[in-house]
Amino acid sequence: MMWHHDYHADHYGYSAGSWLGHTIVSAIIHGLIYGAIFHIMRGMGIGEVLLVAGGGVALVGCGWWIWNRLAQGGRP
Repeated sequence: MMWHHDYHADHYGYSAGSWLGHTIVSAIIHGLIYGAIFHIMRGMGIGEVLLVAGGGVALVGCGWWIWNRLAQGGRP
């Protein structure tokens, strides 16, 4: 038995013994995502890759800011 509470396991539909299955599925999904990213960026110059990465970070940051602002009811 793990030391933490099984709330997350029960909440997401995983039993206490399926952490290994969750880890394997997560690794496969991450591998597919990274494979797609590397495939798309193949042949791009370092400047283009940095520009796309910076745009992605900015997009995620803006999304995070909007999400938090909406969660607070639109207040600063």
